[in-house]
Amino acid sequence: MNSICLQCPRACGVDRERTVGFCGVPQGFRVARAAKHMWEEPSIGGKNGSGTVFFSGCNLRCIFCQNRVISHERMGHALTDTQLTDLFLRLQDAGVHNINLVTPTHYALQLAKLLPKVKSRLHIPIVYNCGGYEAVETLRQLDGLIDIYLPDIKYFSTSLSKRYSAAEDYFPVARRALTEMLRQQTEPRLDADGMMVGGVMVRHLVLPSHRADSVALLDALAKEFGNKAFWLSLMSQYTPQFAKDAPYPNLHRRVTTFEYQTVADHAASLGFDGYFQERASANAAYTPDFYEESFLPKADP
Repeated sequence: MNSICLQCPRACGVDRERTVGFCGVPQGFRVARAAKHMWEEPSIGGKNGSGTVFFSGCNLRCIFCQNRVISHERMGHALTDTQLTDLFLRLQDAGVHNINLVTPTHYALQLAKLLPKVKSRLHIPIVYNCGGYEAVETLRQLDGLIDIYLPDIKYFSTSLSKRYSAAEDYFPVARRALTEMLRQQTEPRLDADGMMVGGVMVRHLVLPSHRADSVALLDALAKEFGNKAFWLSLMSQYTPQFAKDAPYPNLHRRVTTFEYQTVADHAASLGFDGYFQERASANAAYTPDFYEESFLPKADP
């Protein structure tokens, strides 16, 4: 595979065999955690948990990121294709409901080569759990390989996306990416046990003091895609401790009940189906412990 990386919207053009681009990680797979995760949406996590595989690095710079130890500091284990395949199969054997690829954007083309070799051995869905900042050309390489797209659509405002995630073009890029995801997976589908097996679920995290941007985002999504093409997961879990060093005082507090409920009421008025998170989820206790035992090798190769 050509190691000159153009696979995300940053299009850094670096040779990832020799150096790193914006995402901060090399060409080969690097995984920070792989384990059952019990705190996803009910149709993703279920009673047995989601088989989450947290990839190191990220193509965004969200200053409130709760996974910063892996996204910003690039903690993780280097894995070969064979080791990653084995990891998927061991998670499946542990009884998880799906293989949940978390922050896979900067490995998407590598996954497009790997997944055809393992997909026939997986009888559970593959989830592409991303930050929404995706290149359409790259997503097309995943057509037929991803069962569930789970993008986090973060902002409508260009000024907010530039300020908080270093991505001024975030919403136009995310809108095009969502269009491609919906082309591949046209409607949400559940199995007989109520577990999601196909489709798109859009997550959105309500930020403190920015309910107006959340409302504008929902309006834009409804206008472009309608209210039935995907499920909405509206999150209230913003946790201020991860933004304690950010130079924005509004990020140093939790989302208020009024802020979240305003957005939730608006989503309901637009007719979106999906999930509305409990306020108790705004707690660092629900953030994965990236140092705990997982399915990864015990030592970094």
